[in-house]
Amino acid sequence: MVSLLFYLKKSKADREGRAMIYLRITVNGRRAELSTGRKVQPHKWNPAHSIVQGFSPEIGQLNVYLAKMRTDLYKQVEKLKENDLPLTAISLRDAYLGKDRKYKMLLEIFQEHNDQVENLVGQDFAAGTAERYKTAKNIWQIISYWNITKMTFR
Repeated sequence: MVSLLFYLKKSKADREGRAMIYLRITVNGRRAELSTGRKVQPHKWNPAHSIVQGFSPEIGQLNVYLAKMRTDLYKQVEKLKENDLPLTAISLRDAYLGKDRKYKMLLEIFQEHNDQVENLVGQDFAAGTAERYKTAKNIWQIISYWNITKMTFR
């Protein structure tokens, strides 16, 4: 059971009195919170419907943003279920924020590309093309090492 609740954190109000809107994710009684990055005047907030009351374009955009956030989170629930990954409040929050993705460094991507080209030599690529890609990767590796070394000695 997944529950999403938008609420105001009045303790995080700014000098103009605008409170930060937070989202509480609850899965099987366990909670996780995240900030929406948006603020609103507390008297305009409708806690029963988790929306901002009013008719200005800014309020409309804010309500659309919150609705999209809710929709995106429910899509993440479906992705976690489809991939047989554990569904917890923290895993849902992390999946929404992109913390579950493994990021690659440029040289790793370069090497994977060169390996793919090497496997296709004779079919889609000439041997000279594969050799130029290897050279380009090596040059990039030297330049990046030189830049890092130069930065650390300053």
